[in-house]
Amino acid sequence: MLEIKNPEKQNIILALIVAVLGVVIIFVPFVIRAVGLYQFYFTYAGVVIIIFSLGYAIFFYRRYRQFEAFLEKKEEALIWEYDEAQYEGFIGELNEIQKNSEKKKIWILLGIELAISILLFIMLSEGMKWLGFVFFAFFAALSILFTIILPQSFKYKALVKPYVTIIHEDSAYIMGRFHRWTKAQAKLKNYDNGEKMYKVLAINYEALTRNGKLFQEWTAVIPNPDDSRMIAEAKTWVSRINKFTRIHEKKMSERKSRSEQLFDKIIGKNKDQSTKLEKATESKTRK
Repeated sequence: MLEIKNPEKQNIILALIVAVLGVVIIFVPFVIRAVGLYQFYFTYAGVVIIIFSLGYAIFFYRRYRQFEAFLEKKEEALIWEYDEAQYEGFIGELNEIQKNSEKKKIWILLGIELAISILLFIMLSEGMKWLGFVFFAFFAALSILFTIILPQSFKYKALVKPYVTIIHEDSAYIMGRFHRWTKAQAKLKNYDNGEKMYKVLAINYEALTRNGKLFQEWTAVIPNPDDSRMIAEAKTWVSRINKFTRIHEKKMSERKSRSEQLFDKIIGKNKDQSTKLEKATESKTRK
């Protein structure tokens, strides 16, 4: 197998570049005197950008180390290597589905932003009407970035060679990305585009995304679906992933029950103490 590049390295570099951009923003008022009056706002924005970007850099560095440890255990994992035509055909199918979905979103977002911009233009005074144009330009650029440009990174990452899938019970390298989970549901599925059918090992797992914690499904196409041994191996790993989730959830529920028991003991102890105090007060009153 060819050497696999750590997919988290690029994320660390991008986060550090954004941090440098934050430093540049802080120094803009010192270079361009025309915006010197707004120094506070530039400094505030720069500091916020630096803090968030360094936080992302630390997060991705942690994942970088986790991926290195993941590769060290690849001899114990399920490994599939792919023929270029088969793999690129499957990625092309998924990319088309994603692009069609994102096109609908961008038109809806741009329509909403245009309507708000027109309202701002009508409501603002003559000297402030330009804010309507600025609002539309800024949020339209963000919408295009997050719905059209950034999703294209899926295709570019997925087509990073070597074309290989590596699956552990709690993590995987699928389509050029590193995945980790504590809660997942795996199964074998058929993906039919009307012309060709692919058999895949689908893993639906809970992960932190830019929209919060969500379940997302990633599919590893099976290289040779006609090979009974390969299908049996895939089924074995489906069982192992699901078993890992059940064991983890059981441990978490036991921890929760222990913490609840401890809380009950504390409450019970407090109740006993309050009861003793009440009895002592009553006896003193009688005397």
